[in-house]
Amino acid sequence: LVEPFLTFSPNRKLRKILWTAWTQRGALDSTRNNTAIAVEILRLRRRMGHLHGCPTFAHYQCQDRMAQTPSRVMELLETVWEKAKESANRERETLETYVRAHEGPNSEVESVEFWDWRYYAEKVRQERYNFDQTKLKPYLSLTDATAALFDVSYKLFGLEYIERPDIPLYHPDAKLYEVREGEKLVALFIHDNFARPYKSSGAWMSEYRSQHGNFVTGENKMNGIPIISNNNNFAKGQGATLLSMDDASTLFHEMGHAHHGMLSNVTYKRLSGTNVLTDFVELPSQLMEHWLEQPEVLQSFQHHETGESIPLELLDQLKAADNFNNGFETVEYT
Repeated sequence: LVEPFLTFSPNRKLRKILWTAWTQRGALDSTRNNTAIAVEILRLRRRMGHLHGCPTFAHYQCQDRMAQTPSRVMELLETVWEKAKESANRERETLETYVRAHEGPNSEVESVEFWDWRYYAEKVRQERYNFDQTKLKPYLSLTDATAALFDVSYKLFGLEYIERPDIPLYHPDAKLYEVREGEKLVALFIHDNFARPYKSSGAWMSEYRSQHGNFVTGENKMNGIPIISNNNNFAKGQGATLLSMDDASTLFHEMGHAHHGMLSNVTYKRLSGTNVLTDFVELPSQLMEHWLEQPEVLQSFQHHETGESIPLELLDQLKAADNFNNGFETVEYT
């Protein structure tokens, strides 16, 4: 609720109050001061690093990660940080130019502050790119998004999805698919896309059964076939269920995790699917997201009423608007 208010509220004083409270929400008063606990955690981590023959806990933590050393982690962060700052400074100039042009010399905004940024960024986005998410939504039906998803999966990995409505599941909204590579059964895939009472919020991938090849004598090899589910919380429409671009991106993101589970090829369950180090686990999902952005994928979507493809002009507006404000967003999380 905070970010929408900071983005759309014209009341600068309330934006400042909310932003200040939001950014100080982790502050503790003296009765709940846990500084001593934090210091003890750091001390124990340093001792753990020393016990493993490392000069610091950071060196120990990086040993089996892709970066391998703390210096390489910092090199990556500093490289991103410097480029993001340059971009954010250019964005600030754009926002302040907008303020001067639209609010004049009597504006209460002498410089764009933290609590102003989202509000004026949205104003510039609307003026400069004239992109309205609602214009795109009629093209993004869940039916077309799922078809595009499965098509990308087939082109990348040769996987075909055969729906099995004859097999009962835990809820009528969930769909079960056999996933095959030619004649070979690779996995069973459950797509559970709609919100409902008592369902957990958010989006996630689950493994009901992990792939493995460690069978006891005489065990049915079907026990090594993974059962994977993707779970979303889309609002179910009366007719076509229409997605936002963020929803469609989430659909593709979770399928990246599903591929990770379905295409696993290991002996032991302990190493199966997403049981990997934390610096890798999001890589398949992040890569899968980017396939949605490819023009040939987006143009496979059709308007849910007219059947027309997404206009190229709308796709160009989407790309331009999507790249705007990336400097600020990168600085914020770096």
